[in-house]
Amino acid sequence: MLDREKYFNKLKSLNQYKNCSEEDLYKIVDNKLQEEDLLTAFVGLGDDEKPKALKLYIQYVSECSFESLAEKSTLINLVRDEIIKERILTQIQEDYNNKSHANSLQLIEEVRDIEEHILIQKEKLGMLKNKDNNSFQIAWEELKKKSLDYFATHAGETYVKCPECQKLFRLLMKIEGLDVSKASFFKGTSLYNTKLLKLYEDKRLTIEEVAEILGVHSKYVDFIFQYIYLKEKEKEL
Repeated sequence: MLDREKYFNKLKSLNQYKNCSEEDLYKIVDNKLQEEDLLTAFVGLGDDEKPKALKLYIQYVSECSFESLAEKSTLINLVRDEIIKERILTQIQEDYNNKSHANSLQLIEEVRDIEEHILIQKEKLGMLKNKDNNSFQIAWEELKKKSLDYFATHAGETYVKCPECQKLFRLLMKIEGLDVSKASFFKGTSLYNTKLLKLYEDKRLTIEEVAEILGVHSKYVDFIFQYIYLKEKEKEL
């Protein structure tokens, strides 16, 4: 364990820190001490894995706000699980390369279990909500822009000039007598098509191809696939 004052004096004597104030130096020292504490907190990880865990922890902290001790403790557990998942995936790859392209079903199940636990922890920390909202907001704004652009470029198609008075009037289609048909490309007010998402799930279409067909961003497709299609499928099981 580093001694705060000794480490401060050591930095103070180095040329690269000669222009730093004491306040800035103590910030550097405290960050280093925090890193040391974190490295000891990642129990179960190897010495080669701990630096990666620390880097991932710092990245998550920079992206989200974690105030309470409980949140930071959960984040440590989350990062540890991320590194362990990477370790298992490496083992799966090694088995595949060295054992005639064979993989252990047990290792694959372990990956699935730990991925599920990682998602639960991220949801608990609120790390998924902001990301999903931002992705959906971007997709929604792009869809709205496309709708407005279409209206602007096609507005004149329903207007004609009266041959008698030469004034413009708009052609409107009467809906009386028309048969009602289910809107296969909508679910409520959301742009959605079950068959397209099934083709995407079966890897017969890419997410980019589905997005192109629907005329939306691929993030919108990912959103409706994860939060509508898969959730409905789970309910059917």
